[in-house]
Amino acid sequence: MEDTGPPQYYENTLSPLPINTETLAKSFQELRDAVYVGSELVHANETVPEKWSVGGMFKHFPGVALAFLRLDYQSSVLADAGKPSPDFRDFASQRILSGFPDCPLLPSRLSPAGSFSPIAAATLHILSKVAQTNWQSHSKPSLAEEDINLLYDAANLALQNGHLVPHGDQKMGGDEMLYGRAGLLWVLLNIRAHEFDESTQKALSPIFDTIPRMVDVIIDAGRQGAKEYIQEHGEMEAHPLMYPWMEGRYSFGAAHGITGILTILLSSKPEELEKHLPILGSTITALCKLSNATNGHLPMALPPMSFGQRSEFVQLCHGSPGTLILLSAALKNGPLTRDYWCPEWDQTIYLGTQRIWEEGILSKGGSLCHGISGNAWPWLMLHGVFEYHSSDINEARRLYTNRAGISSLPAPDFSKELTPDFFLSKALAFMLHSRETRPYNTASANTDKEYRMPDDPYSLYEGLAGNICAWAETCSVLQAKLRKIELSEKGVPYENDSAFQQAMRSQLGFPLIGGNGAAGIL
Repeated sequence: MEDTGPPQYYENTLSPLPINTETLAKSFQELRDAVYVGSELVHANETVPEKWSVGGMFKHFPGVALAFLRLDYQSSVLADAGKPSPDFRDFASQRILSGFPDCPLLPSRLSPAGSFSPIAAATLHILSKVAQTNWQSHSKPSLAEEDINLLYDAANLALQNGHLVPHGDQKMGGDEMLYGRAGLLWVLLNIRAHEFDESTQKALSPIFDTIPRMVDVIIDAGRQGAKEYIQEHGEMEAHPLMYPWMEGRYSFGAAHGITGILTILLSSKPEELEKHLPILGSTITALCKLSNATNGHLPMALPPMSFGQRSEFVQLCHGSPGTLILLSAALKNGPLTRDYWCPEWDQTIYLGTQRIWEEGILSKGGSLCHGISGNAWPWLMLHGVFEYHSSDINEARRLYTNRAGISSLPAPDFSKELTPDFFLSKALAFMLHSRETRPYNTASANTDKEYRMPDDPYSLYEGLAGNICAWAETCSVLQAKLRKIELSEKGVPYENDSAFQQAMRSQLGFPLIGGNGAAGIL
């Protein structure tokens, strides 16, 4: 029988927005209003818990708590003199319970993102403590001993993991963002970004000492995965680093595979990455070649697998949005970009953007994991790359031509297409349109597209909490852009302006993955 269900994606009838001060200011106001309205909807409809009944932040109340903590961090950008702001911190604290869920630490459940484990609880306890200081580094809060001890045990358990870990009656990859140690590494990198009182800092020191070793073991796991892939399937499609999603299947998506893992690794300190830059650079280029060979798509896994979808997925968990997030993080790493940039990186960004623009209006709705706002978020990051790091990228292109002994970039040259406005114009169109999805908008008459109600309508990765995070991030990007334009028109340098710097600090990157460095909030 022919499938008569909704399409995987709708035809994109949107137009990229013109980038001028009027459009930017109007978009900022509309998205800030959406954050306010959406926050109240999430708070009213996502039940305040009585006990830890779930562990991960991917959905349910732990993810909602993280969303409200992010909004509290960004509150200076979101403040509207004309109306009272929602109490984001209070909304978060109501969902951060004392103690831990009644479940053990497991090798296959070390990330706070999807794991039913105590990790999410400890992470929220710590971030809540920092939030109580208004995110001020000089306040130096203390942390509870049980939270520190849990992180210590988790970090040491992670160092003992192999690239495959037992999960029920099967084995799964031990490194992915959703369940594995890359997710735990992201926690540690963000906690390390804060300062605590002397006794807490001393207690955290052995945990932070594990970070360089954790980077090393995650890289080694990728080497082992590549070795096993070559033994089983040969070298033709092998990459220098490969990470199993499940035994025998090597995945590429941001939630389940290598693009998320490498994005988190790139948030480590330069000295922790220096010796790994060659294999990171060659792996990124291999991923680009894989994407370019499929016209900007990114396969779910090697060997190929299908869950019956009608075409390649274009969504964060599996697909090209993860590649763009990874490349945005890579292009902010000066040493990596200078030595390992190649034209395939530009081609992947251009083709991936085209595929998301054409196939990214998903019938699943507006969510981060498989929805419109999650598909738009990489463009916010790429706007920042090409707005504020263009000289570094142009230098990397020049160095490439020197290494290759050529006078100009080979055809097809996509470099002239990749401007800041190329990305921001598309991001704004998607972000504004995502307000038409459920549960934010339940009036189906307002749109010609029928978007599905998410399984967890108010959650971080599947629902409205993720949308409001995306809208708030867009507000941060727009405020920085508007301030830069204002100062530049006056002939005043913008880089050291306090309002501009505050807007830049408020750009936190994709929840639970990053891409803009470890700002101290997941």
